[in-house]
Amino acid sequence: MTCRLHRLLCAALLGVLCAAPAFAVEKIAKLDVLGTERVEPDTVRSYLPLREGDTYRPDDTRQAIKDLYATGLFETVDMAWDDATGTLSVKVKENPIVNEIAFEGNDALDDEKLTKLIALKSRQVFTPGKAQADVNEILAAYRASGRFLAQVTPQIIRRDQNRIDLIFKISEGKRTRITKIDFVGNNAFSDGDLGLVVSTRESAWFRFLTDADSYDPDRLEFDKELLRRYYVRNGYADFRVVSAVAELTRDKDGFFVTYTVEEGPQYKFGVVDVRVEEGIEVDRAFLQGELFLTEGEVYDGSQVEKNVDALIDAMGSKGFAFIDVEPLVNKNDAERTIDITFNVKPGPRVYVDRINIKGNTRTRDYVIRREMRLAEGDAFSSNRLQRSKDRLSYLGFFEKTDIERQEGDAPDKMNLDVTVTEQSTGEFNIGAGFSSEEGALGNANIKERNFLGKGQEVGLDFSLSSKRQDFNFSFTEPYFLGPELSAGIDLYNLRRDYQSQSSYDQQITGGGTRLGFPMGEFTRNTVSLNYRETEINNVDRGASQFVKRDEGKRNSAVLGNLYAIDTRDSLLLPTKGYRAQHSIEYSGFGTDIDYVRNLVSGSWHKTLRDDWVLSLGARAGVLSEIGGRIPLYENFTAGGATLRGFARSGIGPRDRITDDALGGKYVLGNNAELRFPIRGLEEFGVNGILFSDGGIVTEFEDSPNVVDTRTYRVSAGTGIFWRSPMGPLRFEFGFPLVKAAEDDTEVFSFNFGTRF
Repeated sequence: MTCRLHRLLCAALLGVLCAAPAFAVEKIAKLDVLGTERVEPDTVRSYLPLREGDTYRPDDTRQAIKDLYATGLFETVDMAWDDATGTLSVKVKENPIVNEIAFEGNDALDDEKLTKLIALKSRQVFTPGKAQADVNEILAAYRASGRFLAQVTPQIIRRDQNRIDLIFKISEGKRTRITKIDFVGNNAFSDGDLGLVVSTRESAWFRFLTDADSYDPDRLEFDKELLRRYYVRNGYADFRVVSAVAELTRDKDGFFVTYTVEEGPQYKFGVVDVRVEEGIEVDRAFLQGELFLTEGEVYDGSQVEKNVDALIDAMGSKGFAFIDVEPLVNKNDAERTIDITFNVKPGPRVYVDRINIKGNTRTRDYVIRREMRLAEGDAFSSNRLQRSKDRLSYLGFFEKTDIERQEGDAPDKMNLDVTVTEQSTGEFNIGAGFSSEEGALGNANIKERNFLGKGQEVGLDFSLSSKRQDFNFSFTEPYFLGPELSAGIDLYNLRRDYQSQSSYDQQITGGGTRLGFPMGEFTRNTVSLNYRETEINNVDRGASQFVKRDEGKRNSAVLGNLYAIDTRDSLLLPTKGYRAQHSIEYSGFGTDIDYVRNLVSGSWHKTLRDDWVLSLGARAGVLSEIGGRIPLYENFTAGGATLRGFARSGIGPRDRITDDALGGKYVLGNNAELRFPIRGLEEFGVNGILFSDGGIVTEFEDSPNVVDTRTYRVSAGTGIFWRSPMGPLRFEFGFPLVKAAEDDTEVFSFNFGTRF
């Protein structure tokens, strides 16, 4: 029975197998590409994982479709298999090409700025994904400018030949400003104090020049860091910002910003010490003397870094170029003190292998390389690296300068990548303004500071005011004949109105040459030779007899030498460093005027704390006759910008009868100024000023008609310094404290420029 059943089952199974259709393994006989316009069929085939002669599998076609979509070239992809012919048909519809891109409805952000933000450009392949990515970029830009209600809709206009015009329709919405800023958890400092620390500001009518009152998530992150630095500077080493949250108001026209902080306890400096590792032969007491941290003072994290820099500089002065200073911190929570040990250890000696210049499209490579204080093959020095970066920044050719260290081909080798972002170095300016000294004034100048990318400077300047008419032309080659020897020429025609001071006008016409060369990293010597013709004219009938005596033309040839030491960090607004200079001029060589003039001057600048900058200046000059009388216009004068509280040429010898200023053979003066931020106006570049000036001008000639009170004048006052878009402006009130009866005073002054 069992055997019979077994035979029946086998027969049934055999019948089923015979009845089933045979499975044929199909080969792709032909791979057909349909629907292409710009893309070649062979290009489509190259993207496919299938080839003619391959075995056809349905799963492979699904992967092939994914691969074609991934190219971004096709809007639709379909595949069909023909059993009868073994043909695999690939039908595609290409994505369109962008013909033009336009923006509609944008006022706050112009077309140029939006074009730089988006990735899609004309003649590129369009995909919806790319368009949406550009929409997100545009929205991010509007949010950064405070417009969180902005909406962007991409629209397509179809053109022939599968082209499209892409239009971004923009509804900007009104600007969403910061309505209120609150702080939670602060006890040591008030909301008002912390409100001045963060960069975000509450909306106010006078903030039309800034976007600090617009909500920006990145700015809130920056504010968290500003708060941390502020608290750490004031001893709160455990401080942290728990959160910085911005909430839209109900009507969505403003944000409430809340900073939640944990202050923690305030710490003081504990033991401050220096530890010198083996291999460094230096007096430990010498290094301790360089520290300016004091035990018991409130802990200030920023001062720790400054002491690290001081130790590195001190070691550098002893010839140690490769030094690492690590501050070791030991916090005592019970006593609320922080011990600092500065661990001085030798660093590895590394050499510069290659210096790579990047980003310069106009400026020649050699112009950049010659400013570097490191050359290929030199031992690396961080101080020389920073000095190189400073010198490149001082050129004014570049908007941004970065120097990055890269690994070299060997452990003791380093490459430096110098990357610059060039900016416009050509200027054409037409300006107008008003000065209390010169009245209404206008200016037009053309200047190119990087002529032909060679670092040369060419300038043409016209100035006009009620007191002067100037024309100047100058050309400077900073590296004359290769070495760091600057050479230049100057041509000028100057007219001055001294009617209010001395009852005459002056015209100077001339030109000169100059050569300058370094005598050290921060020292420079400049030799100049000028020939000029000076004329006194338009002398008032009631002018001083001394003025009438000098009426007419005189020529002079002046050989000058200027030796200067300048370590300031900025020419316009120095915050540290000093400048000291001595100039000597000799006039003669058979011309009408013979004299020797010596002038010594200098200034010193130091940041005291939190952008409070102290500046001190002094000058002293002597004018000596060689043969014959010196015209009065060559004399020293003081007042106005040099001695606030007194008018221009307001002190010094005067004609007793006409009150004309005559100047003197000797000058001595000093200036002291404290510049400080005004709370609430820091973002506008507005600073307060407290100053005290002093000076004396004396010795004209011995005559009963000359009054010369040899009193050292002193003034003091206050004012405002504004780094305006037009340039630095000063509004100052000076009050004479010590003066002579004949002096001409001036309480208020308004001027362009910096003082020191």
